[in-house]
Amino acid sequence: MKQLVTFMVFMVFYHQAHTQLNVSLRWGNEPIRLEKYYFLGKDSLMFHELKLYLSDFQFEKETRKQVLVGPHFIDLEDPSSLRLFPDFPVSEYQSLRFHFGLDSSYHVSESVDGPLNPMNGMYWAWNSGYIQFKCTGTSSSIPLTDKTFEYHLGGYRQPFETLEAIQIPIKGNTLILDIKPFFEQTVDFPLVQRVMIPGKLAQSYCRELSKSFRSE
Repeated sequence: MKQLVTFMVFMVFYHQAHTQLNVSLRWGNEPIRLEKYYFLGKDSLMFHELKLYLSDFQFEKETRKQVLVGPHFIDLEDPSSLRLFPDFPVSEYQSLRFHFGLDSSYHVSESVDGPLNPMNGMYWAWNSGYIQFKCTGTSSSIPLTDKTFEYHLGGYRQPFETLEAIQIPIKGNTLILDIKPFFEQTVDFPLVQRVMIPGKLAQSYCRELSKSFRSE
């Protein structure tokens, strides 16, 4: 009887581990936690808020594909938002395509329920649409009294559209966004502490962030 119970527990955890897509926001190999310090060269930084949109997932293997349309609001403060497609066999597929951000149809849609609810704090206005990636925090390398930074990145209008199409091989059921390279190689805290509107800089930042998705 004890062996049967153990087997049943194992099967439950095995099923959960292989039939959903887990999203993990990382600092290198370390999962990010809000209000915790991370080393940035000789300095440090702390995240107060970390949110983003992912959308239009397409899982592929050989000649078969499965499209799971829809926006997904990822909020590090809400663990449930980090678990996608709870009954989908992710590990049975070989590659994954999705959008980092939202295409224009979502920005102009009259539907504002669920992930698109402005109460999520990711909506600018009708002419600017949704924020694609929001990151706020503090850093010792910022030459301001309050040491704060705010990056509200997005924009769906040309020529500064920030939507990025991602394609990666599936190596496990965890989709990782490692933002450490972005802060080490792209962000210049002494020069830019805030990006709050669509434009060339927001577009460039989203393009660099899109390079740091992987699966494991």
